[in-house]
Amino acid sequence: MRLHLNKKFFTSQNNNQGFTLIEILVALLLIVVVVSSVISRPFSSRVDLDKEVNSLERAIRFMSDEAALKNAVIRLHFMLNKEPQEYSLEYGPSDSFILPPKPEFETKVETKEEEEKKKKELKNLNLKFNKIAEFQEKNSELPDDIKIIGVATPQSEKLQMLGEVSIYAYPTGEKDEALVIVGNDEDIISIKVNPFSMKVEHQIYPLGKTTEKELIEKQQEKASEIFEKWKKEK
Repeated sequence: MRLHLNKKFFTSQNNNQGFTLIEILVALLLIVVVVSSVISRPFSSRVDLDKEVNSLERAIRFMSDEAALKNAVIRLHFMLNKEPQEYSLEYGPSDSFILPPKPEFETKVETKEEEEKKKKELKNLNLKFNKIAEFQEKNSELPDDIKIIGVATPQSEKLQMLGEVSIYAYPTGEKDEALVIVGNDEDIISIKVNPFSMKVEHQIYPLGKTTEKELIEKQQEKASEIFEKWKKEK
């Protein structure tokens, strides 16, 4: 009788131990999945952002060399209204070509007629430029979670956040001094373009915790702050 009870007891204990072990393994697996998703997402997001910033810096350096090589005006052309956003490297006329006075950076309120005239001028300007096939066969597209928040030159009254905007390089070796601000839901990176050298500086600004609803407003607010500080340093 005692032996029968002991066997029953040990069988019950073994069954309980087996069940507990499975529970522990399942719990550990869930913890690993949760921790991995929390850690890897910001890391992956940051890697993607760094990759896009490096691509932009490469384009900026390439256009300076290409302007001298082709003896032509080269531009890095951003299409900020497209979804996803796009940019391309293009060559245009010779160095005797005179660019219109900051048409792409104008920020005043326009009438419908002025807006139509500006669109026509921009279209005519775009026709003077062709894609540099050696650099890219088609426009570069930004990932959905990364965007160019704004572009500016020292002549800009405000940070250009919409429409089409370009940075130009010339056969003389000079290029537009410019500020390009890129970001995702974690960080913002500013790219500062030096007009007389190949030096391209970038700086990282963490955004902190934001909800999806607050993200655009916080990105624009931080970008405007970076722009104002950059402009005062000119």
